[in-house]
Amino acid sequence: MSYLDTKQALITQFLSATITDLTADDIAYQNKFFDPSGKALWVSLSFIPATSEMMGKTTTDKNEDRGVFQVSVFVSLDNLDYDNAQLQAIDEVLTGFQYNSFTVYNEQQVDILNSTVNQGRESDAWFQRDISINYLTFSNRG
Repeated sequence: MSYLDTKQALITQFLSATITDLTADDIAYQNKFFDPSGKALWVSLSFIPATSEMMGKTTTDKNEDRGVFQVSVFVSLDNLDYDNAQLQAIDEVLTGFQYNSFTVYNEQQVDILNSTVNQGRESDAWFQRDISINYLTFSNRG
């Protein structure tokens, strides 16, 4: 498995979604400085590998890898629109990561198992909800 190819497949799928009022400057990536000051809506993308299981004992067998691609969607606290823009953005993200769909990057296929959204919480000056997109890959060893 290539963690890089898996992550890039998920990010590419996210970037192909049309999300109202979200531009490339409104996306925070792991290990990259991001200043959300003055933004009404922004997202943070996190790649969270979880398990890697052998599907056989030889070096030619495959591995089954699972994890979560988390998209955290932020809107300013005490917004006149409440969380409506946030929920619209969440709906648009989920459209790009539907159950039983897949995405490919550099020949690595990543299957989308399901997606869940939490109830939301205050986070500094923001109201945050997280979309957890569970994925599955099958990959060659070595």
